[in-house]
Amino acid sequence: MKKLLFIGLLLAGGLLVKAQVPHIYEHDYPVVTGVDPHLRALMDSVSVDSIKANIEHLSSYWTRRYDSRYIWDVQDWLISRYKSFGVDTVMLHDFPVPNSDIETADNVLAVKWGTTKPEEFVICGAHYDSWNSDGADPDTIRSPGADDNATGVAGILETARLLSPYTFDRSIIFANWCAEEIGLVGSAAYAHDMAEQGMDIVAYFNLDMTGYLAEGSDIHVNLMYTSQDAPLGDYVKSFSRTYFPEMRIWQDWLAWGDSDYSSFNRNGYAAIHPFEDTHASSPYIHTRDDIMGLSVNNLDQCKRFTELNLGTVALLAGLNNFSLPENESVQVALYPNPAKDEINILTHDGLQQIVVCNLLGQPLKLVELKGESTCTIDTNNFASGIYVLSITTGKGTIAKRLTIQ
Repeated sequence: MKKLLFIGLLLAGGLLVKAQVPHIYEHDYPVVTGVDPHLRALMDSVSVDSIKANIEHLSSYWTRRYDSRYIWDVQDWLISRYKSFGVDTVMLHDFPVPNSDIETADNVLAVKWGTTKPEEFVICGAHYDSWNSDGADPDTIRSPGADDNATGVAGILETARLLSPYTFDRSIIFANWCAEEIGLVGSAAYAHDMAEQGMDIVAYFNLDMTGYLAEGSDIHVNLMYTSQDAPLGDYVKSFSRTYFPEMRIWQDWLAWGDSDYSSFNRNGYAAIHPFEDTHASSPYIHTRDDIMGLSVNNLDQCKRFTELNLGTVALLAGLNNFSLPENESVQVALYPNPAKDEINILTHDGLQQIVVCNLLGQPLKLVELKGESTCTIDTNNFASGIYVLSITTGKGTIAKRLTIQ
């Protein structure tokens, strides 16, 4: 989160956030009135442990300042994480730092290409640099940036991890921006370049600071968007009120800063930014105290923001019947699916091996067979959620998605 430092800039920043050029493209957004149980199960698969591990790793760097030597290590780690998820493409977007000869790390972009509308993009992103100005040498200034913005990056990583196995009508980009803290530099350069190229961005979803909850408060969402983006705002609010009816959500504005969604606003794209609290956000950002436990004090809130991001992105991108790419020559049936107590696997090709994996790709159960046509697996010991069955037969291996209620 870029925090403006002077009163004049505070006033100007508040006005600029609301300034937006006309949209390059116009799109319609769904009105969500009912819960899809499959999407609900996918959202429920968001892991607090996974989010926590990513926040802890990111805040373990001495600093993630754009002008420090550590920022390159963070960039390389992000690349490795996205590649491990099996996204289609990982790209880097280089940009200059204005009025400076400092070179910084690139924007990191992980792409899941759409199947029927690959030229239309849904982007979700978070900046990965941190900030603390307490010192002259950027390499020695401790700047863990746990809430600002390891929480946002962790949410985007978790969204990418869970959505990567699926196919979508539209293309999805999971993005991490650099040099946000000095003026939204990375995202502004990217949004400008894409507008110049005529890229069709259906919507941009931003995560920046999701982990601090003031004592006595409940989990809620302050949603920032311009009046021109009211249809996108209505979509997110209708989604949230349908899937999280107990959670309050309303439009609001920051009085003291800005974030990367404004880069897209100012270049003709609809964009939105759910935020932890515009009036009671973490008081520890931009200091050495922006750490787990103090500044990030509510991982359940991080999970909720990630669930909201994942659900709205997946629905808008057009999730294709929750299907995995399959080996069409291998014919396997599962029933019942969703399962509760057991799952039956049937094939005429001779079962040889069945591996039950979670969405991290970790094997949970291995069943060796000798050409049987059927197999029954007890699912009572598995938690509710989505799993992947890797089924090997005499004709090859096929992946099947299993939902356990």
